[in-house]
Amino acid sequence: MTVVTPCTARACTARACTARANRDTSAKFQDFQCGCFASRQMQRLQSTKRRRDARNSSSIRASAASHAEVKETGGHVTKKPSLEQPTQAVGKESFAWLKNWYPVANVADLTTAEPSAHTLLNIKLVVWQDSSGNWAAAEDRCPHRLAPLSEGRIQDGNLACNYHGWQFDRQGACLLNPQSGQSGSDPACRSKGAKARAFPTQVGQGMLWVWPESGPHAWLDSAMQSPAVIPELEDPNWPGSKGDVFATTMMCNWDIAMENTMDPSHANWLHDGFAGKWEDAAVMTMRLAENPTDPKQGFLVTHDGYSKKQQAAGLKVLRKFTPPCTTRHEYQYKDGSEMLAALYFVPSSPGRTRVFGKFLFRNPGKRNTLLSLAEGVFSRIPDGFKHNLFSGRMTDQDALMLHGQDYAVRQDAKRWRSYFIPSSADMGVVTFRRWLDGKAGGDVGWAGGASSSDLPPQLTTEQLRSSWERHTKDCSACKQAIATINRVKTGLTVAAGGLLLVALFTTAQYRSAISDTTLIELGCGAALLVAREALAKWQLGYYVSTGPVYNFRKKPAQ
Repeated sequence: MTVVTPCTARACTARACTARANRDTSAKFQDFQCGCFASRQMQRLQSTKRRRDARNSSSIRASAASHAEVKETGGHVTKKPSLEQPTQAVGKESFAWLKNWYPVANVADLTTAEPSAHTLLNIKLVVWQDSSGNWAAAEDRCPHRLAPLSEGRIQDGNLACNYHGWQFDRQGACLLNPQSGQSGSDPACRSKGAKARAFPTQVGQGMLWVWPESGPHAWLDSAMQSPAVIPELEDPNWPGSKGDVFATTMMCNWDIAMENTMDPSHANWLHDGFAGKWEDAAVMTMRLAENPTDPKQGFLVTHDGYSKKQQAAGLKVLRKFTPPCTTRHEYQYKDGSEMLAALYFVPSSPGRTRVFGKFLFRNPGKRNTLLSLAEGVFSRIPDGFKHNLFSGRMTDQDALMLHGQDYAVRQDAKRWRSYFIPSSADMGVVTFRRWLDGKAGGDVGWAGGASSSDLPPQLTTEQLRSSWERHTKDCSACKQAIATINRVKTGLTVAAGGLLLVALFTTAQYRSAISDTTLIELGCGAALLVAREALAKWQLGYYVSTGPVYNFRKKPAQ
């Protein structure tokens, strides 16, 4: 019989301890005070508690350090913002990417005559209008043989596959199986396998919003939650709120696009000569104002002007991110004037981000007749012409810079943690990364097991500068503008040709030297041809950007 020291653990008695020791004298109990199972468990619990306390203590110290105030010294900081990935606490709610509303298209850009293809969270979608005038969305593949439904047609408000004629309603139910001669009431059509994967939709602010989750629970969940919208886009007190939002595709991942919109200090450098001047750049102070624990609440950063002119005007800016895709940037000047950048950044697929937005201005301060007149004239210009006016050089600059950065980040083993960001101007970038890593799983919740590293082939400069791919091909207003320009060009060509024929006829009829009238006719014809060429050059902007991308100019003397 093995002699042991009586156990003092509350969970057993000396008698139970002795009985345990008598039954088991193996080496695995020799390090314990006795052979008692309860004593062994007690020591394990105490050891686990010590390790947990040590981890908690380390986490508290790291959290305190990461929230330390940034002390500025001549534009630099004495403490670098922490880039360590925050630890997701056990049991803490993480952001649910699929359980949210996302805009996928301007309703004005959708056609009622045929279905259209879209992509959201790497889910290929087909969108169409049903017989009630409501927009419907489903996965862009037929359950029969996985053919793309976006190549199909609309039959009595239902979606029909062009491959074999199967038909589906807005909730994905199979209504017709021509190969079996069966309708929706027959067993083959009622089968779960015959159902298309449909998604809830709604229209708001002139855009079609999609809830990228399917199934009965998705329709109930989506009905209980509203999209995270920017109300000023529907506020008549903000001039410019009327009309459709501008939509474009950024050739980079969603996280890179979000970094860019939270980084205003690049404007004077990347957009030199357009959105600022690099000699006017100023040291900007950015602070974290709100950082709720709820991942659905996002965060808010504030900062002063990023140029000397802005700082002299007393600019204060609030940048608010509300997941999954809403950003609002409020520019407030001391004279009472305001500017609001209302932007929705939608993750389409790895390497592609769809952006919907509008810039609104309001100035309750000093007004003048000329400014009011200019605003009135500008508001009457068709959207298609305004889009071509504002979708050129600056968009090219962002496209080239962010596309290249995206590939560099994915090829780096440490990803974005290789950034060296020692100034408070990058607080928005750091805060966004903390949200993504600590509250949203570290990456977009792409469907199909994809990740942001699954980039498509890298594009050339010429491809990145294609305004047709970025915007025009999906914009009905721009396509209408192109058609109008073509008609005007045709008219100018006909008129110029007519004047030339009149001039030739007049000269030949009277067999005289070229008269003043003939010269005028020839001059008018030439002017019409010059106007036609000017229109053609303007029209080229709908397809591709031309000219230098950057404004490489010498810095003026101070």
